[in-house]
Amino acid sequence: MEKRGIELSLTFLVTIILAVVIMAFGARFLYSLASEATELDRTSTEQLDKRFAELSCSSNGKVCIGIIRKVIQKGNTDAFGLKIINIGAASEFKVEVNASKAFDRQNNEIANNINFKYNYDQMTIEKNEEKSLGIGFEVPKNAESGVYVFDIAVKHKVNDEFIRYDELQKIYVDVP
Repeated sequence: MEKRGIELSLTFLVTIILAVVIMAFGARFLYSLASEATELDRTSTEQLDKRFAELSCSSNGKVCIGIIRKVIQKGNTDAFGLKIINIGAASEFKVEVNASKAFDRQNNEIANNINFKYNYDQMTIEKNEEKSLGIGFEVPKNAESGVYVFDIAVKHKVNDEFIRYDELQKIYVDVP
């Protein structure tokens, strides 16, 4: 009888040890799963927007603006990225930004008084090379709430004359 009692207690001890080990592995698995979920929480929306803009600009287009619409609070500034890919021979390029129209929340036309800044200089882009540049926008504190539209034209030099390189691009600044 003593042997059976010892056998039963050893079997019980082994079962308890295995249960504790399995429970420890389960707890470790849940902890690693939870830490990966918080990794997404730490990724800011700006980082996600930037990644999306890079992905959306990976198309075959010659001119690309990754994000075409941004909300900019009154008194703040923000920038849009523009990518130019030269698929032809090396050439001089220039970018022109013009204020187009602006509309208030009731779709009435308002004055487009948003300030913008970009590199006005001509740039040489070699064949199959790409250039990126930023276009900054500053919303005055007294700006009316609405949507402000800007036309972006990329031109390249052909026979000493600048002609449009790709279709006209639009940028929308939403002022709450």
